[in-house]
Amino acid sequence: MTYPNVAHFPAQQPPDMDMWAGELDSQGHVSANPTQARLAELKAALVTSAGLDEIPDPVPLIDGVLYLDSLAWLYGKPGSGKSFVALDWAGCVANGLPWQYREVTRGRVLYLVAEGVSGIKRRVRAWEATFKQPMENVTFLPMAVQLLNGTDLSALLLLVQELQPALVVVDTQARVTVGADENSNGEMGRVVAAADKIREACRGCVLMVHHSGKNGLDLRGASAFEGAATSIIKVTKDGEYVEVHSDKQKDVEDFDTIFLRMVPQGDSVVLMARSSSSQLEEASGNEQKIMHAMRESFATTTASAAQLIEVSGVPKASVYRALTALTNRGLLVNVGTPKRALYALPETAAKMSAA
Repeated sequence: MTYPNVAHFPAQQPPDMDMWAGELDSQGHVSANPTQARLAELKAALVTSAGLDEIPDPVPLIDGVLYLDSLAWLYGKPGSGKSFVALDWAGCVANGLPWQYREVTRGRVLYLVAEGVSGIKRRVRAWEATFKQPMENVTFLPMAVQLLNGTDLSALLLLVQELQPALVVVDTQARVTVGADENSNGEMGRVVAAADKIREACRGCVLMVHHSGKNGLDLRGASAFEGAATSIIKVTKDGEYVEVHSDKQKDVEDFDTIFLRMVPQGDSVVLMARSSSSQLEEASGNEQKIMHAMRESFATTTASAAQLIEVSGVPKASVYRALTALTNRGLLVNVGTPKRALYALPETAAKMSAA
């Protein structure tokens, strides 16, 4: 899937515009009065109850996890693996690869490496070796651009407007807000405003990587982020095991905890899936449903993931996990490509190869 244009909310004329006369001059042009000009903008943005239906639903960037045209915070203790998660998201979005079996909207990524610059190359090379492809479409900016510095922010906004990324990763927030009081809602409100300007410049997802407080339970600092965020996601680590938790999803349901494991790769590590026992039971049932759908509806042909979602009734977020497991065991064969998969039963795939 490619990165779509995210439409702005529809502008509608309110009923009986005559009652708001005054924003036009005698020649019918918009008044130079800034208040009147702003009034005209406000009136253009008004919608009726029926017009609310035209406001678009949230558009997933990573299904159930991140959304386009949004602000998101990813946080955890130092060393929790949050930067590995952010880099994994960046690679999957840029290459259009499912992330942990969840569908991804493909788009360009801008990654601000404001912390840990020396280690980013090893992490990227480990990811590329695991996925056997370059991390294309990711542009790295190894500088701590200061979001509360007017010149820095203005230059960054121009860069974002030029690149039009679907995902902007700021890693970490503390390094791009040096000198700001993290416990001040006023100062952190300025950070939110800066992040929001970045969002407006590209209509993508702006992901702020941040630290947790001393108790490890919440975002560090003031509460200004909580109201502004569409998504707040927490990362915890126990040894090699990493868990990704949904603290908040503003307009959709929280996703279930995602269980990952750090696996050594070259000079670094990569994140791989691991499952709890209940997830394994669920996966087994989903795999059976998909195999039944293949035998009943696609015995002599191929099926896409979308077709299998429709026929099998397996939730979209679970289909990719089940399809990966089935193809790894040889019960299904991908006769398409990694990015445009088409699945067939082994006997059907063999006939197609012989033809």
